[in-house]
Amino acid sequence: MRLCSFITRGEKREQQRAGVIVDSRVFELARRQTMIQLLESGQDFHSIQTSGAGHELDGVELIAPIPHPGKILATIVNTQGMLGGGDVSLDRPRLDMKAPSAVIGPGEKIFAPPTGIRPEVELGVVVGKRITRMGRQQANECILGYTILNDVTAPVDSKEDAYEAYRRDRATGKIGKATMRGPLFRSKNHDTFCPMGPWIVTADESRDWSKLRMTTKFDGDLVQDGSTGEYLFDPPSIASYVSGFLSLDPGDVISCGSVGWTPAALGELDPTEFVLPMRSGQLELEIEGIGKLGNPVSTLSGT
Repeated sequence: MRLCSFITRGEKREQQRAGVIVDSRVFELARRQTMIQLLESGQDFHSIQTSGAGHELDGVELIAPIPHPGKILATIVNTQGMLGGGDVSLDRPRLDMKAPSAVIGPGEKIFAPPTGIRPEVELGVVVGKRITRMGRQQANECILGYTILNDVTAPVDSKEDAYEAYRRDRATGKIGKATMRGPLFRSKNHDTFCPMGPWIVTADESRDWSKLRMTTKFDGDLVQDGSTGEYLFDPPSIASYVSGFLSLDPGDVISCGSVGWTPAALGELDPTEFVLPMRSGQLELEIEGIGKLGNPVSTLSGT
């Protein structure tokens, strides 16, 4: 099943509601609800009732399937491509957060600062039921479905936010001045830095979620090419880990991490240094079995 949030042409954003996509038509729910209201109702999605003849997909405006999630947990360095080599590994997920106000939907414009942006194609997990201190299997049963999330990042921000502090050296045990990596929060939370969509594909779809191709193109040029099979920690493992210290609620979103860059795009850069060419253009992210998420990029002249 594909679930979406939409408005018909000419409607205001405040009129957005949840719908069900069948083939190329969007059907309204028998009871008009937003996606969050639908999730919080605890309704069995197999029993969702629709009404009317539906709308042609190209006659509606799809917005982010969860327009304002309660929380967005962003898993970082969750593939070898983002770690930069096969000789490094992690014993548990590493996480950051994205602001719900940064969410935009398909076709909405990403505003890039003059220092550039790095798009990151990621599998987005939509929580359907509350997850608190659950094991992997239990957490998996609480996942509603999957969407595409672009974890847009302005990497120069975190470099500029680096600072010096006195810390204990792990190797020598001595306290001395060290340069600390800047936090990622500013680099990941500009307005428009969380495109999401185009819809949610429910977890009961008959596909292997661990082997989906993930790509990013900018003006048709392939800059990322990988697979969900590269994830060091899969979606239920991440959800279980997070639930050990932070409960997840219906409508929360977990972004599972990005794949690395194509050799042609990356060149001699490390994975944290890549940015798109400094021009406006069109991004297209695709995850096999889910769909395509397209957003124009507009380069700001100043910030």
